Amino acid sequence: MHKVIIRSGQPVYKQVRLPQPGTVLVRTGQEVKVGDVLAEAVIPKEFQVFDIVNQLGIHPSRLDQHLKRLNGEVVRKGDVIAQKPGLITRIFRASQDGRIVSLREGRVTLAMGEQKLQVTAPIAGTVVELIPGFGAVIGLTGSLIQGVWSNGLNASGSFTRLEFDFTDPQQRGCLPEMKDKIVFSEAIITSERFRLLLAKRPAGIILPSLVPGLVKEALNNPTAVMSLNGFGDQEADSVSLGLLEKMQDQEVFLLSDGAGQAAELVLPGEGGQSSALFDEEVTLGVGSLVRLLGEPYLGSSGRVVELPQKAERFASGLTAKVAVVERQDGSLLRVPVTNLLLLDVAA
Repeated sequence: MHKVIIRSGQPVYKQVRLPQPGTVLVRTGQEVKVGDVLAEAVIPKEFQVFDIVNQLGIHPSRLDQHLKRLNGEVVRKGDVIAQKPGLITRIFRASQDGRIVSLREGRVTLAMGEQKLQVTAPIAGTVVELIPGFGAVIGLTGSLIQGVWSNGLNASGSFTRLEFDFTDPQQRGCLPEMKDKIVFSEAIITSERFRLLLAKRPAGIILPSLVPGLVKEALNNPTAVMSLNGFGDQEADSVSLGLLEKMQDQEVFLLSDGAGQAAELVLPGEGGQSSALFDEEVTLGVGSLVRLLGEPYLGSSGRVVELPQKAERFASGLTAKVAVVERQDGSLLRVPVTNLLLLDVAA
């Protein structure tokens, strides 16, 4: 089943890799800081596409007769790529040094110039594994809170829990300074409130859940955004809130797995460096802390007090394995196991 980790003394591993093969610049066991270059590749600075058939007026069946260079050839500025003789000779020349990288459907693509594509460390730690030709895995140990959605950006900064009442007219326009900080707000953040936060230029914004209408805005802004519970109007669980309180005013890292994917909030420094690359598998059992995913209890949490062996049939017609969950208010619920998210909170 799906789970999220919320605990201290947790080994954390971040894979950083190039989108195409290049050169890895670090070694196993090396300590790296935020911004250190881990790997780089040399890529074309720009591409030029020329439609030979239409722009030179050549019949496709006679294209080979007019081409002067082959795919993969290196060309210099001014070299003739294609030519159509006649009363008025038509010529396509390379505008600068480069290489022909494609000859398809009557079009020539030139890759010109060079630039370096680099990937850097989004977090300080130790290189625990190399990805030959692409990058490395950075490891450290610390407090970790996993979220289920992010906009794909990484960030670092001092963590602050925002104590601000957006509904209080007296506080309107009085948001505290949060430039370059990682900010957590328990309030329901509308588009208007989201823009107010962005205007303060935080490095990252963490929310208990994300109003669906904010997804596009979150994906199209340069500030890292993480949702602990996904979408809707959900509250943060007590375990997450307790760990967030310990992070107050500490330097933390927000690490994303990609746009629309999970992310992690990490406070480094607790426990020793671990050399293990994989955690022990945690499974659902009596006593497990879980978060409810289905309506009408979406986002609430509790502990499993019973795991019946026999599947049960619900009013909706669904037959499924169930768990009996005691919520924080003391109520007992029989919930399909598929509607539970396991919270790995072992200290």
